Amino acid sequence: MDNNIAKNFIESLIFSAEEPLTKESMKKMLSYYGDFDLDLILRELKNDYKNRGVELIELEKRFYFKTADTLNDYMRIETKKTRNLSPAAMETLAIISYHQPVTRAEIEKIRGKPVFRGTLDTLLELKWIKPSGRRETPGRPVTWVTDFEFLKHFGLKSIKDLPKVDELESVIL
Repeated sequence: MDNNIAKNFIESLIFSAEEPLTKESMKKMLSYYGDFDLDLILRELKNDYKNRGVELIELEKRFYFKTADTLNDYMRIETKKTRNLSPAAMETLAIISYHQPVTRAEIEKIRGKPVFRGTLDTLLELKWIKPSGRRETPGRPVTWVTDFEFLKHFGLKSIKDLPKVDELESVIL
């Protein structure tokens, strides 16, 4: 397989993948056909799709195609489903995003109120949070962190891009 075919192969893998692909998963699939410079192929694809209707995005070391931001105003879907989160879900999500990894007991301590199972279920269903292991404390409680879809939904490249607490306080006051 020559480099051009490898590039087409990687392009089609990213395009058809159900979820964003990591370099490791692409390397595994490519290794069967020989040794290729995946970083070079990804740079070329990024460049090929620059200033087009679709762009190659890298987020948390995963790659996917998405509609170019320049087309956002034209690509709005009028049948967009909205789901209003309860104040409890919003508080829980904020606590998880700023204190991750965090246990349910820690969330309850910060909120000063119990966290109901349905709240976590809603955030899990949206794929905004995910379990991240267990604390090495009695009962070995599950720790929660934000998931890839949280970053994607809020347009963040990394959890570090969240506004700082003092920035939020200045906006609120």
